[in-house]
Amino acid sequence: MLYMLLVFGHLLAASMALGAIVATDLRLLSKLSQDKVRIAPPNPFVARIVMLALLLLYLTGGAIIWHGLGERADYLDNPKLQAKIGLVVLLTLNAFVLHYVTFPRLARGRRVPRWHLADWIVVAVPVATSNFLWMFIAFLGVARPWNYSMPMRDILEIAAALYLVVQLGVFTILAMAGRNVRPDQRGWADRLARSLAAVGSLGRSEVPVDTPRPPARRRRSADEAANASQSAATSLPPASEPPPLPVPRPALRLVDTQGPARRRSAR
Repeated sequence: MLYMLLVFGHLLAASMALGAIVATDLRLLSKLSQDKVRIAPPNPFVARIVMLALLLLYLTGGAIIWHGLGERADYLDNPKLQAKIGLVVLLTLNAFVLHYVTFPRLARGRRVPRWHLADWIVVAVPVATSNFLWMFIAFLGVARPWNYSMPMRDILEIAAALYLVVQLGVFTILAMAGRNVRPDQRGWADRLARSLAAVGSLGRSEVPVDTPRPPARRRRSADEAANASQSAATSLPPASEPPPLPVPRPALRLVDTQGPARRRSAR
């Protein structure tokens, strides 16, 4: 029962980290239909989830190894387990590179077309390493047929080949993010970017709308003219209102009610 709980906790921690990483990758893919993408670092909540998952993986993994050593003395002689432990250590070192080197550089807000060679290396290599290691270590966790049968050399060769594929994919995605979107041109790069954006947005790709904008000089002159007219309007004194017209009073007429009676009496 204890072993099953440890394996469940190990699987839950791996699922937490993989879910956060996949969500971050999909967010980047969904921006490929835009022009000159700016890549932001993951928000602190996602970073805390990944770090917490890594800590739980260490705790549950160590407990699983301790339980395995209690059952058989040659538990650590498994080449697959040795490769997994070495890759987990490499994943931990790469996590420190991401948090202290890559993410601060992404926080500068520089667009991908303005990246230098150092930016490409500092961003692309740790990101590809992180994505590959998380996926491959999770695969090694379920590759039970490789226990005590797959040599260490074969495992590392497979890992190196898959890492090169992932690294090439990351460079391709970053190149798509740094291109200029031209609505009048529909080449293979635009189709690939829209397809990747559709995958990242889970089937909902937004096509950028080309809205013509006036030149910067014309926009500045228009803004200055608007500001000048507004300041001139505010500087004028308020117009005096015309005096109200006099209201004519109705003419009063005195009606002589006793006139007829007097005339009759006079007669």
